Amino acid sequence: MSRTGILILVGILTIITPYSGLPVAMRSLLAVVFGAIVVSVGVSLRAREVKVADATKEAPSAVLSEEPHQAIG
Repeated sequence: MSRTGILILVGILTIITPYSGLPVAMRSLLAVVFGAIVVSVGVSLRAREVKVADATKEAPSAVLSEEPHQAIG
């Protein structure tokens, strides 16, 4: 499952949790777990985005002339 799919699934579970009939302590625990999952997946997506952005930046290249310059003299 992709990271965005995981985010969508966890978001749906977060919305459904208050209506699940679970005890308050269990709902609180699930809220913390779902929050940690959202944060970790978000950080992972951001790191991937930064990595892709860095890879697409063109590295400065040295300009090399094909013929050596000769001193006039």
